[in-house]
Amino acid sequence: MKKLANIVLCTTLITLVSCNEYDFDQEQFKKEVNLLSNNELVYDRQVATLRPEGDTIFLVAGLSGSQPSIEPYTVGILESDSLLKAYNKSNFDIEKDRFAKLLPTECYTFPNMQMEIAAGTSQVHFPVHLKSLEKLSPDTIYFLDYKIDSLKTWNYNPKKRHVLLRIHRKNNYATTKENTFYNYTSSTVVIPKADGSAEVRRPTNANRVFPLTQTSVRLLAGDEDMGDYKKALNNINKKSIALEIGKQLPENPLSNELTIKPYKTIDVVQLTPIGEYDNTYLLNIIKTPDGRATYYKEFRLHYKYRIESTDLYREVKAKLRFEFNPRADKL
Repeated sequence: MKKLANIVLCTTLITLVSCNEYDFDQEQFKKEVNLLSNNELVYDRQVATLRPEGDTIFLVAGLSGSQPSIEPYTVGILESDSLLKAYNKSNFDIEKDRFAKLLPTECYTFPNMQMEIAAGTSQVHFPVHLKSLEKLSPDTIYFLDYKIDSLKTWNYNPKKRHVLLRIHRKNNYATTKENTFYNYTSSTVVIPKADGSAEVRRPTNANRVFPLTQTSVRLLAGDEDMGDYKKALNNINKKSIALEIGKQLPENPLSNELTIKPYKTIDVVQLTPIGEYDNTYLLNIIKTPDGRATYYKEFRLHYKYRIESTDLYREVKAKLRFEFNPRADKL
């Protein structure tokens, strides 16, 4: 036992001596330039805000290594499309109607194709100025496809040379980065029948809302069903309405006027306000007797619609609510 203890003591002393002699300040990894991605060479964690002046996202080039660089590293960037083709093949195969697209050139500027990772730092951010995003379909995936320019970049990681930048959009009411569902509350859809009678439905489902512009969103009319969203573009175009949020109401600073419009071909008519179905957008704060508050973004609607010109109009009275935390609002 004593002999074993001596062996352990000697081993511990050797380890301590080795650690003392080891230089933790020396570089542990090869210094290589790479493009930041978070999922199979896709970077999709940035969201552009829809507004007339546009917004800016960033392509991020990084430098590997355990120590700050003592010299600057030049990074050159080139446009590409090869990674987008691979993405479409991998995710959609031959379903070309679902293919992701390159962001149209009129929707962005990339002012600097060459920048420098300064000495002592590990990243450089290439700004991408986005504009006119309201022209884009909320049902299409858009990317920017870039790669490192090997002629201008001294040393880079070939496995991290390429990146797809996903273009997500948001306004104050919805986002394309995550599914934004508004729940029906005390809502009715009156469906007339040919014999003059009517069926009254109370929607209990949620309605997915999509951002269109800084002040407008899209959603399905009434309790319509789009079917499988991946194959539903025709139904979306036929059955959707758009809501335009207008100016603040002087009698209630938490409420805005709202206009109901057709998204594509649907026939929709905004009706006279009835009670709480007053065609407004409301920041609704509901408090309990003990002082706790629940916050909702709420559309209060009264309208009628029909899908085909031969259909009878369906009348809708609806409150659509999205619960949120004002201290951690994702929209």
